[in-house]
Amino acid sequence: MASISLRHIYKVYPHTKQEKKKEVEQNLSPFAVKDFSLEIKDGEFIVLVGPSGCGKSTTLRMIAGLEDISGGELYIGDDFSNNIDASKRNIAMVFQNYALYPHMTSYQNMSYGLKLRKIEKPVLTKDLQPVYTVNKERIEELKKQIKASQDPNEVEKLTKELEVEKTTFKTPKMKMVHYSKQEIDEKVQKAAEILDIKHLLDRKPADMSGGQRQRVALGRALVRNPRVFLLDEPLSNLDAKLRASMRNEIVKLHEKVKTTFVYVTHDQIEAMTMGDRIVVMKDGLIQQVGTPSEIYDNPKNLFVAGFIGTPQMNFFDVVFKANKKEAEITLPNGEVIKRKISEFKQIKEEYLTSEPKELILGVRAEHISLDKKGIEAIVNFVEVLGNTVNIICKLENSEAEFSITVQERISLVPGDKIHVNFESNNCHLFDKATETSIYKFSEEE
Repeated sequence: MASISLRHIYKVYPHTKQEKKKEVEQNLSPFAVKDFSLEIKDGEFIVLVGPSGCGKSTTLRMIAGLEDISGGELYIGDDFSNNIDASKRNIAMVFQNYALYPHMTSYQNMSYGLKLRKIEKPVLTKDLQPVYTVNKERIEELKKQIKASQDPNEVEKLTKELEVEKTTFKTPKMKMVHYSKQEIDEKVQKAAEILDIKHLLDRKPADMSGGQRQRVALGRALVRNPRVFLLDEPLSNLDAKLRASMRNEIVKLHEKVKTTFVYVTHDQIEAMTMGDRIVVMKDGLIQQVGTPSEIYDNPKNLFVAGFIGTPQMNFFDVVFKANKKEAEITLPNGEVIKRKISEFKQIKEEYLTSEPKELILGVRAEHISLDKKGIEAIVNFVEVLGNTVNIICKLENSEAEFSITVQERISLVPGDKIHVNFESNNCHLFDKATETSIYKFSEEE
């Protein structure tokens, strides 16, 4: 297991002259990933989520060593890993494509990497006692220090220490060897037991379902006992029901092995249900980092608010006027909502000056209720989703559509008039110019 530290990571791909010209003309960023900084704790389950092209897979591939880092520092555990070869990082990666050998059984697919891999083991005598040697690393380090030093006294001291190291046999002698058949079998059987695929070990990929193949792919990674698991959209090829099942299996796997997981997905449901923390990305930049509930309840900008949540958050262009006691929100159709300022989350001081400001009001569908005393709206469409009903409607004298989710079954048809109420403590307000939340967050308080 290992922590991961990404410090101001950048990634730039080489571009043609035409691409560079297009970037300048359209003011596009040349960075695939820009100033990415994140501390991932040992054993944590982190999910990188965002739309296609946001840089999440590129970030994962840089951690794996499959992409060069253009700038910044990557630490895996205590090791500076920018220039460490991918094969030496002890990281396992599971891809969207299972990449199983079709002519091999599940057992052979899971064990193949172990057969090729060499590990460091101590050299033993016939009596199974360790063989000791000099500390070669310390000897080389002392030679470099002697060469670099300009102080005669220090050189003399280091030289004496070097002579002692050359004659001291305290470091176990190591050699690189392959795993034995017994060791390989133990690892495969243990992984198969954890993933509940022992009955599949003699089957080939063609004889298994998509979910079973994905478990074998996970097993192939698990047998290596890696410090870090990297998963790049591993469930994208599965149907909805199987995807939900595999989400649970991966979370259970993480709980069993207690290893650091970094999971990439564009599916915000996967992000919300699987991660200890979520990293929301857009255009190569981190938009927000937090637990699923923090991201859902307190989005820091318009993009995060709209990307996380199903159905998508409703947005209204409004005029906001408030002092320290009361707020007035003028909706697109001219309706005015008056609320006590205490009913909202804590608003930044610059927005409590009694001057009208153009903002964007965000309200989730479940936080709009039917209320006879509320604002009038017209029903456009009704979706019955079994346990809930989704009402798509628009404000009177306005074309701006929004949705309401209610638990009870109601009989409505397009054209019906209803009255709605926005829950003030669950309303989100964003500056129209900067698209950032006007609420205070813990680090700002």
